[in-house]
Amino acid sequence: MPFKKKKRFNVRLWRASPSTLDLAQWRALTGALSLSERSKAFSFRFEADRQAYVLAHGLRRFALAFMLDVSPQSLVFRDDENGRPQLIKPNHSPIYFSHSHTRESVLFAASSDGAVGVDTERVVAESADIKLLQPHWVMPELGEAEAASFYNYWTALEAFWKADGAGLSSAHPRLRMSPHPRGHWDVACDVPHWPDLTALDTHAVIFPVTSSPGCVASLAIIHPHASDATDFVIHEKELKKDADLMGLFFKTTSAKRSDLYA
Repeated sequence: MPFKKKKRFNVRLWRASPSTLDLAQWRALTGALSLSERSKAFSFRFEADRQAYVLAHGLRRFALAFMLDVSPQSLVFRDDENGRPQLIKPNHSPIYFSHSHTRESVLFAASSDGAVGVDTERVVAESADIKLLQPHWVMPELGEAEAASFYNYWTALEAFWKADGAGLSSAHPRLRMSPHPRGHWDVACDVPHWPDLTALDTHAVIFPVTSSPGCVASLAIIHPHASDATDFVIHEKELKKDADLMGLFFKTTSAKRSDLYA
């Protein structure tokens, strides 16, 4: 049997924590936002929520600007009918992206190979109720000692529906996850041939990914080829340790210094 070369699916995944940034970097992030994004940021009552929003949307701009070799301020977004943000300027070949944030953690994922979704949540033991998952997942039997897995399932659920683009809804059929020997989870629909579920007309997989301490996170990938025929390569980086992104960050900070400190 002739050897078939596997398809390669690349995802860039950046993570950051609000607690690691200094004042100049917060000003640079805020300066990169659009007027509507700044207005939204300053509408939050609590500083922690404001910082998480600014970091999430600023990181989205800096990461995409690095990938597309443009300035962060030049990017223009518009939400589609389901509320998923779309990049409309600059005109470019399709690029798929997703971000998620808590007060402690921000994640941004992007790929030009197919749809991606990412979700992170802070682990709160009191909120881990497996019954909340049952309308959405075909669940295995979980004992009390395994209740912490709630957040693994929940972030996987949120990430999948972000990648699909439809958003989480009780109207959707339940999903099944089956472990794959290569470390990810294959996703299947509990109702075969569901007409509105375009994601599973192709293939979908879930990866657990690193988040800030006290948080868990999942990355969903929707792709046209079976898992066994695809090499998934996830390039995980931290904002503070990514020399390329920080180079753009500080270049922007320097270029906009008069505006940021006005």
